Amino acid sequence: MALLGDRAGTREPSAPATGGTPPRAPSRLPGLAMAALGVAVASGVHLLVPAVPMLTAAVVLGIFAAHLPGLRGLVRGPGRRGLTLAGKRLMRLGIVLLGLKLGLRDVLGLGWATVAMVAVVVTATFFGTVWLGRRLGLRGDQPLLIATGYSICGASAIGAVSEVRDGYEGDEEDTATSVALVTLCGTLAIAVLPLLQGPLGLDATQFGRWVGAGVHDVGQVVATAQTAGPDALGQAVLVKLMRVMLLAPLVAAVVVA
Repeated sequence: MALLGDRAGTREPSAPATGGTPPRAPSRLPGLAMAALGVAVASGVHLLVPAVPMLTAAVVLGIFAAHLPGLRGLVRGPGRRGLTLAGKRLMRLGIVLLGLKLGLRDVLGLGWATVAMVAVVVTATFFGTVWLGRRLGLRGDQPLLIATGYSICGASAIGAVSEVRDGYEGDEEDTATSVALVTLCGTLAIAVLPLLQGPLGLDATQFGRWVGAGVHDVGQVVATAQTAGPDALGQAVLVKLMRVMLLAPLVAAVVVA
């Protein structure tokens, strides 16, 4: 009995299992389903109210979904991975497919005056924003990063330039602040610029080129320009892609500097 009691009382705890399968990553399906539902709702809104473009409706729905108490937990929890995939890779794939519809003839049709306009706008925006940021006392690399996002292509350009900036402490905070500011301004452009087309007397072509030269992120350009129709959208994408082409020279200049 004593022997049995000793054995019962001194039983060694079982060792934790080793070599098991690692925990599975959260599924992307909930987020993709939410994105598909958002597209369907935005399409329905556009069909019911043709004056409201589908992409604009989708942006508004996304803002509400990210802040409503009932949906905020789903967006930031189970749906996060799928929504990230839809908002980055799938959206960029759609923009690439949109660009494939635009031929070389369309690019050449812009003319040298438009090419010069894009170069002047990018240069003036970049150096003007850097100068203004330093005058306002922005810390660290924020003037450079914000200027890059404004002049080229939003958060993507900021990420590219921040990767080649070495030896500066706190660059992650500067990058996050710059991305937030550029994203905020680009999102406001989606709502504000279409309201200015009529008062400024711009036709579809002029409005598209203005949007392509002035709005930051490619997705924001598409969402803003499509409010004026397919002609404005085509012009905006062409001008925006010309700006994106200047990202590589800018990164190279930052590395050299």
